[in-house]
Amino acid sequence: MIFFRSTVVIFLFISSLAMGQRQVQTFNSAWKFSSEVHSERIVDLPHTWNAEDAFRDGKEYFRGKGTYSRNLYTPQKWQNKQVFLKFEGSNQITRLYVNEQLIGEHPGGYTGFVFDITKALKPGAENELKIEVDNSHNADIPPLDADFNFYGGIYRDLWLITTPKLHFETANEAAGNFLITTPEVSAEKATYKIETRLVNSLSQRISATIEAEIFDPQGNPFKILRKKIRIAPGATEAISFEEELRDPQLWSPARPQLYKAEVRVIADGEILDILISSFGFRWFEADPEKGFFLNGIPLKLIGANRHQDHFGLGNALPNRLHQRDYEMIKEMGANFIRTAHYPQDPEVYRICDELGLLVWSEVPVINDVTASQAYHDVSLRMQREQILQFFNHPSIIMWGHMNEIFIRLVFNNKMTEPEKAAKIKTSVELAGKLEKVTKELDPDRLTVMALHENELYNTSGIADIPDVIGWNLYFGWYSPGLESFGKFLDQQHERYPNRPLFISEYGPGADVRIQTTDPQPWDYSEAYQLKLHRSYLNQVLERDYVFGMAAWNFADFGSSFRQDAMPYINQKGLVNFDRSKKDIYYYYQARLLEEPMIYVAGENFQERYVENAEDKVEITIFSNASEVTLTTSEESYSAKTEDGIAIFKIPLPEGKNQVMATAGEVSHSRTFEVHYRENLVGRIGKKALTINVGAHVQYKDPVTGEIWIADQEYKEGSFGYVGGEVFQKDRNKIQGTASDIQGTENDPLFQTMREGIEAYKFDVEKGNYLVTLMFAEPQFNASEALIYNLSSSEEKPEKTVRSFDIMINGRLVQQDLNLARDYGKIRAVTITYEVQSEGEINVEFVENSGATLISAIKLEKL
Repeated sequence: MIFFRSTVVIFLFISSLAMGQRQVQTFNSAWKFSSEVHSERIVDLPHTWNAEDAFRDGKEYFRGKGTYSRNLYTPQKWQNKQVFLKFEGSNQITRLYVNEQLIGEHPGGYTGFVFDITKALKPGAENELKIEVDNSHNADIPPLDADFNFYGGIYRDLWLITTPKLHFETANEAAGNFLITTPEVSAEKATYKIETRLVNSLSQRISATIEAEIFDPQGNPFKILRKKIRIAPGATEAISFEEELRDPQLWSPARPQLYKAEVRVIADGEILDILISSFGFRWFEADPEKGFFLNGIPLKLIGANRHQDHFGLGNALPNRLHQRDYEMIKEMGANFIRTAHYPQDPEVYRICDELGLLVWSEVPVINDVTASQAYHDVSLRMQREQILQFFNHPSIIMWGHMNEIFIRLVFNNKMTEPEKAAKIKTSVELAGKLEKVTKELDPDRLTVMALHENELYNTSGIADIPDVIGWNLYFGWYSPGLESFGKFLDQQHERYPNRPLFISEYGPGADVRIQTTDPQPWDYSEAYQLKLHRSYLNQVLERDYVFGMAAWNFADFGSSFRQDAMPYINQKGLVNFDRSKKDIYYYYQARLLEEPMIYVAGENFQERYVENAEDKVEITIFSNASEVTLTTSEESYSAKTEDGIAIFKIPLPEGKNQVMATAGEVSHSRTFEVHYRENLVGRIGKKALTINVGAHVQYKDPVTGEIWIADQEYKEGSFGYVGGEVFQKDRNKIQGTASDIQGTENDPLFQTMREGIEAYKFDVEKGNYLVTLMFAEPQFNASEALIYNLSSSEEKPEKTVRSFDIMINGRLVQQDLNLARDYGKIRAVTITYEVQSEGEINVEFVENSGATLISAIKLEKL
């Protein structure tokens, strides 16, 4: 009996192939693309026109209309077919024309959509296809404003689908997907319901059988459900099946068990159409006091947010790169991901199902809202599309519908109070509508919105609308005090004890070119990134009522208005834009993985500068073991780990030193090159001395490989600054200026500086040298006035004039240096002087007006 059923299934499958029924194929190759700023070229999809210009210095990336075109030959036999084009994602208004006939328009850039092109096609002929895509700002389409790039183009796969005239509905908000609900699930039994819609595009009534075959996670078929129907011409009919299953294999991050449902249309003994979807059985709840429970077991959710773009590609990623990202997230030890701030590629949800990653998926209603009916309608449509397209994925546990929606309002000083009140009103109204449509479509999942640190969310009532509140919190970065993080959470929990709380964003910027053992807020060092993440992890793990946390962000991502340490890049990632790993990635492994791991931190901090042989080198080890051993060529040291970290401070000789860290059966080694500062001046003949003036961090130029070491005060027989203080625009942020320094890729080197400096001195041997001085005027209001051309009525120059002279060994080499006037504001300036020394190089900075300053200095011996 079992053999007979298997034979029938195989026969029907072969028959469906032979008849050439539903056919799905990518339609990505050889499209002609052009725009008002791009000449015509041939491109393949996925494609974005902003992969490069979003990262160019001093230029806005192109936001406008791009056109894709090509021909499609339709065989004569397609007269008996329905033909569709399915877009997985196209940003953000897409219009499709076939043979110059407008087929349809889709607003919104992050959900899929399908156009039925059947009636516009000419059988047995070439058909002209044209797709217009426009990523211009549109007040009626979210997102209006956000900290990420709005890349234009058909940036996900495009599919060509042909079906019989009798087929499952394809051109709908679900983008052709059918729904599988699991209204009741327990360890003992589960109920599942399958819902689909059948379309009869024939001119006559037809009888058919609809089958739904269910396969267990091991791939074994165990149930076939059938219904016979008779459907009228031109009609669409809803069909559903409901069944109970005993002892379901439950889906979880540890055991992501996936069932499969295959629905079929059979008429006259032939399979006409087939759709397949995976699904899973699990249940969950978020308790406002005890936290999150999955399948009745408590589970702290820890993971990251993820943006979909990638270095060199923008958002036009092949599926393999989506897969690799989520594999890396799982390998990090995470069990959770937030697809910030938009629905992502269908491949993402499939891989999360398979890997066992719980998902918060959201629509891009972010930062601001337009009080128009069109904006509200598009937002609601986005949410419907997201839910219907990704409903079957067991990995998804939360539908998000807003992020920091009041942040622009809070920081907009030009808005009147009535305007603010109106903005709040329409935002709250939209949140209510989004909540309602979400619960209508999916009453079993949690709803969530993310808020920034502001009381307006509470006073407006918007925070009372969703099931879960996510807080985007940046204490220790945008707000002072790491300890303020836990205090804020406790206050919120005390005031609103019935709200389940989640930390939806946290984390500082970190630039792997910047290293230190003395981390400070806003220095962009990897050490400070570690300090903040360690603190936040501990504070969340101490609080059961906080049911999870998602680091911002898994990877660095493009953001065209950002300046920071690397312009146009948000550097809060646990990995870099190219997916090379920062140290913090391995720290999460130490905190989250169960299998033994150990890692010697410092992939980008292998060159160490200490004062002398008495000054010890600090080496950080990440491990989930309770104790680790560090071995050098001469000694072995042991230390207990705390919060996944063991810190060793050991003496190391100058030169290269290999160290080995061991815990049980696992080990990891690294080579550190040690330099004694006391010897640097004496070795200038072999290696130039490069100093990051006004900074406590060292900086590595990725092009030249030069290490610009942290600054020091002058002492006899050595080198260093005399006078002045570290320049800081904001006393809470150690970075001097966050501005994009023009004319350089080494922004961090010019963003920090010493202001009011009197001199920089080197005690060197007699000889000829090159002294290179590096500057940047950090003030946008710096004056370009000539101090020596002041009228007699002026007693002194205006306060915004910065002018100083430079003398080297008593000789004037630069008079009235006004960086703003001579080179421009916020621009890198490099000046090199030849110097003859009799045993000292003394670079003096003499103030004329304003304060002297310098960012970096380099000394080379000729």
